[in-house]
Amino acid sequence: MRNSLATLDRVRAPRPSVPPVVAEAPALPVPPIRLRYVLLLAALALGGSVLYPRLDAAWRVHSLATALADYGACMVGPTGPALLRDRQLAEFHTLARRRLVTAPAGDAPFERCAGLARTLTSEPAIEQAHRAFAFSFSEFGGNPKPQHSLAELNVSPETVAHEAHRAWPFVRSYAALVKPSLGVKEAPHPVATPAPALGRGLTPARAYYRAARVTADGIVLARGTGANLEVWKSADGGASFRPVAPELARDFAERCALGADGKTLTLQSDGEATRVVSSGPDGAASAAVLAKSGESIVSVACDDRLLVAAVRPAGSTRAVLSQCAFGAACAPLAAPSLGRPELGLDYPLDLARVGGATVLSLKMGNMVRVTSSRDGASWTPLSVAYDGGEHPLPAGRMPTELLTIGRRVVLHGSALRPNETYALLYSDDQGASFRGR
Repeated sequence: MRNSLATLDRVRAPRPSVPPVVAEAPALPVPPIRLRYVLLLAALALGGSVLYPRLDAAWRVHSLATALADYGACMVGPTGPALLRDRQLAEFHTLARRRLVTAPAGDAPFERCAGLARTLTSEPAIEQAHRAFAFSFSEFGGNPKPQHSLAELNVSPETVAHEAHRAWPFVRSYAALVKPSLGVKEAPHPVATPAPALGRGLTPARAYYRAARVTADGIVLARGTGANLEVWKSADGGASFRPVAPELARDFAERCALGADGKTLTLQSDGEATRVVSSGPDGAASAAVLAKSGESIVSVACDDRLLVAAVRPAGSTRAVLSQCAFGAACAPLAAPSLGRPELGLDYPLDLARVGGATVLSLKMGNMVRVTSSRDGASWTPLSVAYDGGEHPLPAGRMPTELLTIGRRVVLHGSALRPNETYALLYSDDQGASFRGR
């Protein structure tokens, strides 16, 4: 019985299934480019797109930093590269202005720097402004219609700083790279004009006769003639004056004294002409025409040799110069060259005579420039005696008048009130250079 049940159980138990036969899948083709290579190329492209601009900027920083240093040296001399590197732009512009105002009017002082300016800014207008001549800048003075200003020379280290920022981390700072190249031509370092001293006492006046005599107790100045005669005295070398009695100057006022032998030159006008009258100790006189009717005498100066005058013809704004010796006719005196063919003596001017030399001052805007002649045929280049841009003063107090005191020439202003001060400059080399006290 038991065997029958066991046999029956074995019959009823499920038999193990046989797995079906499955056909083998066909093999896929091998791709020509592996994915890993695609990812690698993508990573390289991404890295190149990030790094290449920075590497290119790093290369540009080196060349631009050198150009910046060369530009600074070209513009203002050996201190220029450091001033631009340290962003001391106010001092840099001050030096550039000094170089501009001391250049001859017809020179282009920054022309040699124009190419460097174009490299640093990529602006054609800035390059052209660097090629302009000095007189075309408003800061030069004396030009009623200037075409340029120093603000147009807008070159700064910003371009180099921008490229250095793009070049990070290959360039962390551009300061160490701002070094001039070996072949750079440095401009001479611009020197500041002297700060004027302060004078006191002299009031505004224009007079033909201005004679100063050094005495044992000071300086006596006689100015004007007749009812307009003024006599002043200074006890401090001409720094301050006070009015005194006209009797102190009776022996030399109202005339040009030629030495100690009694010869004098005086001006006389009869309505038809203004003449220079030569008088000797015996009273004999001769006269020479200085200015015809309608012509105005702008300034007169004399020493123990001759008289020089600036005369403005009728209907003209340009003065001409004449010189008159004792007993001789007045002769034309060559005018100085102002650096441009169109420029002449159209500016407010004054004259002085010292040691046989003629000194001429010109007020050109807020600048006072001076030149001198020792032979009557040639003149020294114009030099800046007073710069109103660095030492601003009201127009009346600017030093525009010349006065000879012994062997010294004084360039002074004037003031309406005795307690007010004006600018004062001195020259002990016949007007070649001026200094404050």
